[in-house]
Amino acid sequence: MRCSGVAVIIERLQIGAFRNISSARLEPEPGLNRLIGVNGAGKTSVLEAIHFLASGRSFRRGSTSSLRANGDGEAVLFARVGDGSGHTLGARLGAEGRELRLNGERASGFAAFAEVLKTIHYTPEGHRLASGGPRERRRFLDWGLFHVEPSYLELARRYHRALQQRNRWLKTGMPAPDPWGEQLASMGEEIQRRREAYAEGLEIRAQDVFTELGGFGELRMRLDKGWPEAATLAEALERDNRREPDTTRVGPHRGDLQLVLDGAPARERASRGQQKVIILALRLAQLVLAKEESGDVPVFLFDDVGSELDPERRRAGMDLLERYGRQVFVTSTEEALCPLPSPELPAATFRVHGGNIERSD
Repeated sequence: MRCSGVAVIIERLQIGAFRNISSARLEPEPGLNRLIGVNGAGKTSVLEAIHFLASGRSFRRGSTSSLRANGDGEAVLFARVGDGSGHTLGARLGAEGRELRLNGERASGFAAFAEVLKTIHYTPEGHRLASGGPRERRRFLDWGLFHVEPSYLELARRYHRALQQRNRWLKTGMPAPDPWGEQLASMGEEIQRRREAYAEGLEIRAQDVFTELGGFGELRMRLDKGWPEAATLAEALERDNRREPDTTRVGPHRGDLQLVLDGAPARERASRGQQKVIILALRLAQLVLAKEESGDVPVFLFDDVGSELDPERRRAGMDLLERYGRQVFVTSTEEALCPLPSPELPAATFRVHGGNIERSD
């Protein structure tokens, strides 16, 4: 976890009435932070709180109301981020909505938070990235791309605003010409170009990391644009219009990132355990690519390090994090599953029990 480029460091984290954590304050180290406790103690909730501040969403399934400890109360999250600027991020989540503050000032959405606090997460449910539908893979691709090219977030937001406006227009049944087609096609083609460039770099690094984790086989990626390969997006939109659709059925919002192991879809060829190794390789490759391409080092959230990873793969994963990461949060039921790194690197151990968190170094 050696410093290189701009490393995002959480200097202080406060959590109130979030999941099963009633109140907690952590001052993490800029290196490895271990959260140790039995299952259900609240370890994952800490990672979830960090991820929520960075993205506005949970990596678990469920509604936002389930994040509040008592369902109808108010959850409060706060982080002070040291990246050379000393930003503060605050979020209140109540039954009537949410209130966000960046550096004490009201923020309209989590986009501003995402530019300050960048995270990459790996959870035991990560195999769904390989076995599930394309929506999660698009999100994985787009957030990774944002870590390398921050301007991509605004491009994606403008595309989705235009997409929503076009879909509303289609539902009215108004005759041509299409008022949104040209704008949507231009932005969609640019999104595809950036995705292709990112996926190309990610594939190279993912194969290297996969091999280092002890994975067997050739790991490749195939990017499905979301419209016919032989057509431009403008042409595909024109053809789609002739079918009188009530929604836009072509474009990067229908794309997919196919994961391929030895020439076959990973969801078919790889076992669940193998899929977890593949997804860990992809998440670590995102960290490597972000550091190499942008100089930024996102916070890495590693949930349940012992889940279906044998000792050799755990060691390889932690070695990679020490080499390419900076601040890392790891959860485990046992300290032995995530040994401390080299003595000269900063590290802390937090005991989690019944939603309470105490530091014990």
